[in-house]
Amino acid sequence: MSASIQEQLVEFLNSVTGQTITDSTELIDSGLLDSLTMMDLLVFVESDFDVRLDFQDIRPDLFKNPATISLLITERQAEQKKAA
Repeated sequence: MSASIQEQLVEFLNSVTGQTITDSTELIDSGLLDSLTMMDLLVFVESDFDVRLDFQDIRPDLFKNPATISLLITERQAEQKKAA
């Protein structure tokens, strides 16, 4: 069984930040998600989950923590599946 989206996000964020991240860790308010980490995260999300994020998706409320990012990915995957 493959890891869930949240689990993969947490594992990725743990590796790039060197911090212990949980599903509810505040990424922006804590300063863990700086501009370089954000770019790494965007590339990871688009390549590993095969989703295309739009400019309007790059919002603090959507990138608040791994749980909100996971929800965004799930929604974009569903939209892309419908459009196909």
